[in-house]
Amino acid sequence: MNVLAVAANLAGVAANRINRFGRHASKRVQRLWRAGHKGVESSVHVGRRAAADTLALPLRADKAATRTRKRIERFREHVVDPWLDQRAIERDLAALARGTDPIVVGPWLSEVGYEVLYWRPFLAWMVDRYRISPDRLVAVSRGGAADWYRGIASRYVELLELFTPEEFGARNAARRGSGDQKQLAHGDFDTEILERVTARHLGGRKPRVCHPSLMFRLFRRFWFGDRSLDFFLNHMRFERMPPPPGDVAGLPLRYAAVKFYTGAAIPDAPEHRRALRALVSRAAEQMPVVVLDTGLSLDEHRDFLFEDVPNVMLLGDRLTPATNLAVQTRVIARASLFLGTCGSLAWLAPMLGTPTVGVYADDRFLAPHLFVAKHAYRLMGAGLFTTMDLGAVDALDLIPELAASTGPRVRTVQ
Repeated sequence: MNVLAVAANLAGVAANRINRFGRHASKRVQRLWRAGHKGVESSVHVGRRAAADTLALPLRADKAATRTRKRIERFREHVVDPWLDQRAIERDLAALARGTDPIVVGPWLSEVGYEVLYWRPFLAWMVDRYRISPDRLVAVSRGGAADWYRGIASRYVELLELFTPEEFGARNAARRGSGDQKQLAHGDFDTEILERVTARHLGGRKPRVCHPSLMFRLFRRFWFGDRSLDFFLNHMRFERMPPPPGDVAGLPLRYAAVKFYTGAAIPDAPEHRRALRALVSRAAEQMPVVVLDTGLSLDEHRDFLFEDVPNVMLLGDRLTPATNLAVQTRVIARASLFLGTCGSLAWLAPMLGTPTVGVYADDRFLAPHLFVAKHAYRLMGAGLFTTMDLGAVDALDLIPELAASTGPRVRTVQ
């Protein structure tokens, strides 16, 4: 046996094993080093992220606080404040009801539409809810609106007997010009009116006052969509209005009462005048038309007139400033149809049982009032009420022309 050869082989085997072990050891060391390096990098990354998160905490906290504050403000504005207003107003009404002092309801200085659709039903609810005798109530309004308050107030004071029409118109225009269109607060003009009412009609006895601002404050949230219909209906009492006594001389047995005026629903424009004229002419072909023209300037609205349309008559000198609403109410109550601007007396006519068509050219501000009117009329069993877009008049005029200009359509059978 060659000892040297064996020794050489053994030495080679040992060298290979040592080499393999060295390679394995080197790889293990490399793996451990890489793992350690990654751990260090991960620790650094985690540290950096933790530091960034720590630095962002004040900003995140501020954003969270801002969101919470906004939610609280919305909750307060849409839930808490309306409830507090409601409670305060109901306490005021309960205080008014106590005792035996006369209660002035008014003075009403705002639009006719709000008076008949909201103010009168609100007062009817108040009298019923707080068991107030009508003998204590003194209604203060203008234009001969006494019939509207029958069953609610036993006394009525006409503002146009306390002021001349010119003085009243100027003072009311100044009130509206100051931004108080809806009587949201008791103003100087209200104070002067109440002083004259107290001196001339109450023998100097100071009354309690149910001012329209109470109603406007109570329902403003409803008109803005923050209160429910149930809330609104729970503070109103809708009922038919009995036809007022007395007749208006010189009217036909059957007629349509017409009242169109300028305003947000029908702005004064040539195309609107043309369409209204066409509409009134069509009505006059069916029956006589009585136009409720007042010729007065007691508010910001102006009447559209149709005196040169055949079969149309104007009320003319039958109307005076202090009686114009009384006369118009009687004319509407006995009419076969009321046709007019959607608003004002168009809200009154169904309450009198008269079928009504309310016409508009722009309905942007009508939606909440139409919503209320339809519920109110259903509850009280009022006369028929429907609405019409003034643009439909022109569309109807185009139908014969379009029909004549187009041939028969070819139907394709598949």
